[in-house]
Amino acid sequence: MSKVSSGFDVRGRTLQAGELAAWLAEHSLGNRFGLDVVGTGKVQALAIVAADGDGRYIDVDDLIPDDEAPLASWLADPGPPKAVHEAKRAMHALAGRGWTLRGVTSDTALAAYLLRPQRPGADLNDLLVRHMRCALPTKAVEQQHHSAILRACAVLDLADVLDEELARIDCSSLLGRVELPLQRALANMETVGIAADRGSLARVREQLDNEIPDILGSRDELLNSIANDGRIHTTFHQTVSGRLSSAAPSLHNIAVGRIREALIAGKGYAELMTASYDQLARRIMAHLSVDARLLPEVFDDARKVGYAATVLGRRYYVPAVESGEDQVAMAIQGSAADIIKVAMIKVDQTITGAGLASRMVLQVDDELVFEVADGERDTLASLVRECMRDAYELEPPLEVSVGYGANWATAGHS
Repeated sequence: MSKVSSGFDVRGRTLQAGELAAWLAEHSLGNRFGLDVVGTGKVQALAIVAADGDGRYIDVDDLIPDDEAPLASWLADPGPPKAVHEAKRAMHALAGRGWTLRGVTSDTALAAYLLRPQRPGADLNDLLVRHMRCALPTKAVEQQHHSAILRACAVLDLADVLDEELARIDCSSLLGRVELPLQRALANMETVGIAADRGSLARVREQLDNEIPDILGSRDELLNSIANDGRIHTTFHQTVSGRLSSAAPSLHNIAVGRIREALIAGKGYAELMTASYDQLARRIMAHLSVDARLLPEVFDDARKVGYAATVLGRRYYVPAVESGEDQVAMAIQGSAADIIKVAMIKVDQTITGAGLASRMVLQVDDELVFEVADGERDTLASLVRECMRDAYELEPPLEVSVGYGANWATAGHS
């Protein structure tokens, strides 16, 4: 396939009514497709580009049933491999139409993040320049279908390049087994949100009028973020350390019990359950220390190759001036991030597979928060403990504590 450049000749056109099923069948030969989803809250259009460079632009408002059915089926089918930029955003947009996205084998934003964690959230054009020495056209493309097909083609080309770069540093499995499956769990949590007691937050406002600004900011941000469904829908982001953070609003810095008391079990659920690792960082340190050579190797490897690595092989590139302690701290914190991500994937898939009504609603550091359906407390606690313990085999083994309560504060177990 030709590399994208300012003179790229787009091969493709707007979908003609009734042709999609045949077009998809013709191009579904096991090769990866490039996908661009236009729209944020709800999909407005899609562009699909096949491996041979042929593409179709689909305006969802113009879809007829004979095209919508095969499109929805193709999107939800894990078989046809798909490359997309920012898969979680695409999942949300497609869900607004009632569609599910599966079969994503590359998210170019996530792949680039694994290559350079210090640069999360990179723009597609920036990645094209950095990794392919080319760019999308700077001047406006008159027809939207050309622009969308161009982006889908660019994503497809870029995905191949990033796949090779990840393979060179032995990080392909981190994308395929951790970061990509995690996007579905995160999208589910963002959609579900966590229930909030508006009256309780308002009372906290009165009580904390003279408190420090950070607490006041958290309180007011939460109040302003309660949606019409009575829930707060945060957005999860990757950080340089490998940890997840949340924004709009941030739920990762709410340490005040009175504010946590306002985050509650929603209607139809009996209570909240929290589950967190016991001394995860210390257990990782102990694991590295079982063999007296491991910690020195962390120091030596980081100095020699310029990066520290986690237990799953995620790399953190460090300046030569960083101390050995800093390098070990990166490896430990990054390993903790990897372990909680794997746990979230296992928990999300297991809850779904078991057909439970209970659901995971929040992740903060080493803690997961769940809404517990009536009669499911023991079953949920058992499977969550098992999934979290099995996320990675450490010596000493991982241990998990759980707690229950009507709100996040009382459900705490520490």
